[in-house]
Amino acid sequence: MSTMSERQLREKEYYEKYAHSFNLNEDIDFSPIEGPLLERERRPWNSYWRTYEVPIDFFKNLNNQKATLLDFGCGPGDNSLRFSRIGYYVIGFDISEANIENCKKLFAKNNQSEKATFLVSVAESLPFEDESFNVVSGIDILHHVDIPVAIKEVRRVLKSGGIAIFREPIEVPFLDFIRNTRLVKFFVPNEASLENHITEDERKLNINDFKALEKEFPNISIERSLILSRFDKFLRSKNNKKASILEKIDYLLCKIIPFYSQLGGAAVIILKKD
Repeated sequence: MSTMSERQLREKEYYEKYAHSFNLNEDIDFSPIEGPLLERERRPWNSYWRTYEVPIDFFKNLNNQKATLLDFGCGPGDNSLRFSRIGYYVIGFDISEANIENCKKLFAKNNQSEKATFLVSVAESLPFEDESFNVVSGIDILHHVDIPVAIKEVRRVLKSGGIAIFREPIEVPFLDFIRNTRLVKFFVPNEASLENHITEDERKLNINDFKALEKEFPNISIERSLILSRFDKFLRSKNNKKASILEKIDYLLCKIIPFYSQLGGAAVIILKKD
């Protein structure tokens, strides 16, 4: 791996520490893939479920061809494990050696080691040949990297006709101004910490980031969410697996009220390589 920047070194140091908090014995929730894969349930209003639904539908359209998926910033491997259950051969990379070790242990624990490969890398310089992957998927990762550089790498390694899908937090200037007032930060801190899973350099995506994405992928779709459902963190338990009523309301209002979606604090970004 090439010499890392100061930002990359800080991210690496953070995730080396964070990786040790991952519980390999905790049960992985497979409902986000089992629901749509088995045609039992879909949640298009939930940005995390949506990030799995799109690769599931894409896989079904490949007509049982061998399909490869790059888990872009794979973390400890729980997302990779879900993607492998869809049927993809998963290759995952992460900046943290400890995260990569977690991935290998997690797949071994679930008897899936032959269905994935993991390696240490940075997003801005991927060690893969051109057009290597049918799908590139990243969950809460782009806001940690140099987007203009990393997205060129995504386009390079993605096969023609392939898709890249990312779930990301995005800026909403008016609401973020309120979020960052001293009073709100007192009750809901957002400074860098291991406990809150916030690094020193991460930030939300802004309009310039979307321009960088569109420059490399003119065929881009952005699905915004997290408006009223911002309050779920105060109203719902983290262990509540049921569908959120507020997410459903957001989804409906985005369809019937112009510009309502512009208040969304999260986005599912779908990029297609023609």
